[in-house]
Amino acid sequence: MLFACFIPFLLFLKGKPMQEVEDVLEDGRRFFSLNLITAGHGALHYASLFMFDWLAKRYNVLEKRNQVPQHIQFWFKLYYWMFMTGGCLFFGAGLLIHFTE
Repeated sequence: MLFACFIPFLLFLKGKPMQEVEDVLEDGRRFFSLNLITAGHGALHYASLFMFDWLAKRYNVLEKRNQVPQHIQFWFKLYYWMFMTGGCLFFGAGLLIHFTE
């Protein structure tokens, strides 16, 4: 059920929000908005840059990320936490079934 929310949400992020982030952080290079697979990777990548200072500093975008509007940062962070929660639920259910049998 949660997976059914990922694809439409990713299609939303792949559009204008990802292009705005690429304009600011990547100086207009459009790599992650090419197709759905790279958009999924890019959404998780940009969300982690928005959440973690040490990672943004590693990619030299610590100052640039403040130029991205807060509502766009929120959408990427929300996608990140939905993806991680879905992954934990998926593997947690498998572990639960494995250890209860």
